[in-house]
Amino acid sequence: MTLLDILPSIGDAAPPLCAGAGRHAPDGLADEADFRERARRWRKALRGARVVYFGRSPLTAEVARFVREQGLGIGVRSDGELAVALAAGTDPARIVAHPGSPELLRDAVGVGVGRIVLDSPIEAPHVAGPARRGPARTTFDLVGLHCRPDPSATRAGAAARYDEAIRRTIAAMADVRARHDIILTELHLGGDQADPYVVGGSEPGADELAAIIEDALDEACAAEHFPRPVVAVGVTLTA
Repeated sequence: MTLLDILPSIGDAAPPLCAGAGRHAPDGLADEADFRERARRWRKALRGARVVYFGRSPLTAEVARFVREQGLGIGVRSDGELAVALAAGTDPARIVAHPGSPELLRDAVGVGVGRIVLDSPIEAPHVAGPARRGPARTTFDLVGLHCRPDPSATRAGAAARYDEAIRRTIAAMADVRARHDIILTELHLGGDQADPYVVGGSEPGADELAAIIEDALDEACAAEHFPRPVVAVGVTLTA
């Protein structure tokens, strides 16, 4: 039994979200042509991975629409952002929720988002809850682990930071296999990788990051004799 197998449905406890989208959506419009070009570049470079958009500013309806039309997943950090994503027509299966509150956990379960990232097992009861009133039951599986390169290790360089994060995560996945006989199949690489054209500085571009991830995965999986997981990469395409 996995961590999330025990979590029942609380879908019936979730209020309608789309009705609140206008209330939560901030003003602002990204440069559409520029945004779409960056999205295509990242999706092409990370061809074997799932690309998930995470914004550094609150999600807008326009950006959510661009993301959907470019075939990217979309990450949300609040129930307001979830409402905006849904109102823009985003398939819930393509949404990755990083809940910072019980409300977003509840809402994410209620609409059936594709992935929920739990920062701690302490959050599990908020997903499970006591609610079993609906006729349907939603079951959860622990499918992977989320990792984040150490942002303070700037002197190490991008390759070393990502290599360390991926190596530690694959080792943890191998430990889960050894202890529980469960093979986790997804590695979510957080940190909201920033497009250097947006933020400047020395952040790796799409092609460079793809090569770094590829090399780090090859080495880590070989060291642990672990099957290569599907990778999801969070990227920032707007300032």
